[in-house]
Amino acid sequence: MQYYTAEDVNFYPDSRDTALLLKCDAPGETSNIHSPLPMVQTSSEDYTDVLIVGAGPAGLMMAMTLARMGIKPSVIDAAGYDSHQYGRADALQPRSMEVMQSFGTPLDQLIAMGKKIFGRAFWEISGASTRRTALARFFPPFLDFEKDYALAVRQGLIEQVMIYDIERHCEGFEVHWNCEFLDIELSTTTSGSSTVLVRETQTGRTRKLTAKYVVAADGGRSSVRRWASPYGIKLEGECLPVTWCVLDAVNLRSNYPDLERLSVLRSSKGIVLVIPREPIDGKPSARFDIQLANSKQEATREEAAQMIKDIFHPYEIDWDEINWWSAYEAGLGLNTALLEAHNLAWKMGLVLKGVAVTQILSTYGLERHGVAKELIQMDRRLVEIYAGLEKQSIDDFTDASGWLSTLHTFQASHYAYQAGASIVYPRTPLTASRKRLAVKVGKPGVIPGARTRPAIVTRLSDFVPVPVVSRFDGRFTLYFLVGDLSKNNGLERLVNLDTFLRRPRSIFSRFGSNLVDKPNAHRLSSIATNSIPDRALPQGRVLYSYIYDDIPQTTKRYHGASHSIFHTSVITTLSTTNTFVEENITKLIYPGSQPCPHQASPIFRPQHFFSDDIPLVSPYRQTAPEAGAIFEHPMHNKWGVDPDVGSIVVVRPDGHVALKTVGFGIEEWEEVESYFEGFLIPHKSERTSVKRKGIGYQ
Repeated sequence: MQYYTAEDVNFYPDSRDTALLLKCDAPGETSNIHSPLPMVQTSSEDYTDVLIVGAGPAGLMMAMTLARMGIKPSVIDAAGYDSHQYGRADALQPRSMEVMQSFGTPLDQLIAMGKKIFGRAFWEISGASTRRTALARFFPPFLDFEKDYALAVRQGLIEQVMIYDIERHCEGFEVHWNCEFLDIELSTTTSGSSTVLVRETQTGRTRKLTAKYVVAADGGRSSVRRWASPYGIKLEGECLPVTWCVLDAVNLRSNYPDLERLSVLRSSKGIVLVIPREPIDGKPSARFDIQLANSKQEATREEAAQMIKDIFHPYEIDWDEINWWSAYEAGLGLNTALLEAHNLAWKMGLVLKGVAVTQILSTYGLERHGVAKELIQMDRRLVEIYAGLEKQSIDDFTDASGWLSTLHTFQASHYAYQAGASIVYPRTPLTASRKRLAVKVGKPGVIPGARTRPAIVTRLSDFVPVPVVSRFDGRFTLYFLVGDLSKNNGLERLVNLDTFLRRPRSIFSRFGSNLVDKPNAHRLSSIATNSIPDRALPQGRVLYSYIYDDIPQTTKRYHGASHSIFHTSVITTLSTTNTFVEENITKLIYPGSQPCPHQASPIFRPQHFFSDDIPLVSPYRQTAPEAGAIFEHPMHNKWGVDPDVGSIVVVRPDGHVALKTVGFGIEEWEEVESYFEGFLIPHKSERTSVKRKGIGYQ
């Protein structure tokens, strides 16, 4: 995937993208590096800041992310709503679940509906010698994911959960089904919007929409990409000469013992991949993938079904119906689409809010193109291995040890990438790494460009154990890992830093603003119910969910509002019940009876001060025994922070590390400020001040 402006299409003629963004600028025009994007105010129902073409996983993740940032997108899809009910993509991987977890309720709903896959099995079926040849966890624990499994749940349910979430956060939002993209008339000015021609497929009526950005999320046969082909934008690559058939069987009946695990069955009749599924229409179900000799056009459902039963013999397997089936030439989809859309959307949200320069959008391609390319190469190699193993099994079933060894070795060497544990983004304005680093999978330590590691810490304000990763709202999280504040003048250093952060020239003053309380309707999100459709629920019976930070704090008068761009968390290794905390820290986070000063402390806030005091069995005890079998302070241990030195870790809205310092003093903080000065847009008064010093802001 790659980000394009109308002028960029001349610079990236060879881009291999699976989705496409058009910023509707005039060809040849570019924006000043620190100019805020002009915000267009209009009440027209045919105008939108962001028009998303395609209501699949990518398009809806894009919309959900923007909605959580207070931006209402428009989404169109040429297909009908009913077409997305069954089949398609089959599972969420750990990194995708980690991103979904940052949204809260959507993942909770998917876990309640889905099928967790923890194990995988390999079988050889050959008459009397039928046997299980290997049994393993789906993902090893040292990848260090809270959700260390695959979640089988069909694409239609994932999409519906996201639609519900967008509706909860954007009043009046709806997907415009049966509405296809036709054409774009680009704006002639950098600050303007462009005209998009769409057609309602059921009536044939055409209408024009105006949009600042158009995002193509309509798959490999993208109609927007076809429109952009004269600019040199195209999807490159060749399909493998291998046809795979996938089918979902409903109400399964079988004496095969491993239908609860992902399994690969090899026989002289061929190979079948079995993926456990969530119940379909309340009945036990599974997905079967097999390779066919026929082409995609020649393959039939009946042929595929009979081949599956032949491979399983002597085990019996039967079902009531095939709920969905498709023949395809192998590929990747759901998880890559979710992560790519999320990567682009939060950056676009910051630009649309006028707080970040438009140039950050170009980091989308810099970060995701390499990931997509490597994933495609990995997928092609896996398909080739399966094809070779199948041919060898049919030609000579007893002499496939070489192919089996190749398959096992390949999977063992790539599951970290498949899960999303080893992806590291390169240095960009949003990733302040001094050099390209690689994640040490199976060892502690976080690095710029990589994901964080999960940890549970104790919130000082109420002693509640909470995940350290912030819920997604488009803000950056600044983690101050400060170790034992009772040693090495730790508390004194933190107080000095707090004083420095309160100065008028701090990033907290120069960028963004204080947040106002959310309206109650958004603070307490009601949960949809169809139990009494004819009358409204009494107020006291309305079900809801909420995020802790969305509720006005009882001490707000004394601490001030949260910041619109920066979320802070301070983590000490001292226990919440330690006397030093009671005697020295409590009085700093609860400063007394006076209302907060004009510039409130961004550090000493009771709801954002935590103790890293919940011991954990190390997930790396087998791969990094030198780190210890028990982590007394898991966040410091996992993140590779020396408690005697401390660190400031800047984490982007997508959970990737942007910057990691050694120490948490004023000198280290200046690294943080320098990072944000590279792409955030100062207040107007600040831009005027800087302009006088010789930097040209518009």
